[in-house]
Parts: sequence; C-alpha cells; structure tokens
Amino acid sequence: MGIEVRLKGETGEVLAAVGDPQMVLSRATQQALSGTRLLKYLVRWGDAMFNQAQAGDLQADLSDLKEANLRTPLFGLLSEIEPLVVVLSRETHVYLWFIGD
Repeated sequence: MGIEVRLKGETGEVLAAVGDPQMVLSRATQQALSGTRLLKYLVRWGDAMFNQAQAGDLQADLSDLKEANLRTPLFGLLSEIEPLVVVLSRETHVYLWFIGD
C-alpha cells in the first residue's frame, strides 16, 4: 500500500482522494522529495497533514517535482494531487492528508 492523499473537511469527512496503489509516492520519499519545501517531510509509514497556509509551498513543490519528472509515474500522480491542493488553497477548514501505511 502506498501513501494515500485525502482532502478532508474540518469534521474529518473525505472530500476527495488520490490513491497510490503502485507506491509511486512511497518510493519518492526515499530520494525524489528530499529537496522540496514540505513534501520532504513525508514518510512511508506515517501521516502528514497540510493546511491552507501551506498550500502555496505545496503547489511549488508539486510544480518543481513535475518539471523534474516529466513523463514518469510520479508526474502522473502529482498531476492527480494538484487539484486537491488548489481546493486546499481556496477553502478554509480543509486539510490535505498524506496517509502512509
């Protein structure tokens, strides 16, 4: 099982989700995420949560990683996560969770 990404409301309801069945994001934690602002804190075995104030840095991380990983499975997964970050940046009381196994 990979790192599942869930956009949650303030009461914990899941508003949107992106799975990682091929463990693309999990494998990226070993090296590809090391130079990022926030995603470097992801670990395969734990959970991380980001809020609206962090959405700009998260978007920058996604853009930088996508540019460095064109035409790869990581690019595709990050493209799926990007709309969740857009919602995070626009809405209050929503949180983006990266849930490890």
